Amino acid sequence: MSTSDAWLLDCGESLSIAVGDHEMVELVQTGTQHQVTESSEQGSEVLQWQEKTVPVMEISSLHTGARQEASNSYLCLLNYQVSADTPLQQLALRVTRAPERIQVDDAQVCEFPREFDNSQLKAVTLSCFTHHAKSVLILDISSLCSSEFRN
Repeated sequence: MSTSDAWLLDCGESLSIAVGDHEMVELVQTGTQHQVTESSEQGSEVLQWQEKTVPVMEISSLHTGARQEASNSYLCLLNYQVSADTPLQQLALRVTRAPERIQVDDAQVCEFPREFDNSQLKAVTLSCFTHHAKSVLILDISSLCSSEFRN
């Protein structure tokens, strides 16, 4: 049986997602965030981080359509790469608490939860597994950040 290290992220609204161990960069508790005009509800802010402008996304809004309170959240800074020959890029995801490092194995795989069938989450989910009797979506960050998805 194959196991993998992952980070479990609580995105609010009963939504848990997982990203690969190699995708997590750091947890940002403070930072300079700026509102962006004329942007989507899930991506209306940017974070200034190490002289870079990093988009901030609200994954829970893909399911509920509503933004969570920024005062009760952290930002998880993630790396992603569109393809092997492109540079690393960053994305900040709003989470409700510090991420938890977990191990996932093949026996935990489950069906995509029906509660998310009518949300935009299905298009950016690679797979799903259970952790402590709760469904966790494995996020495809490059799809989430693609121009096809954001338009």
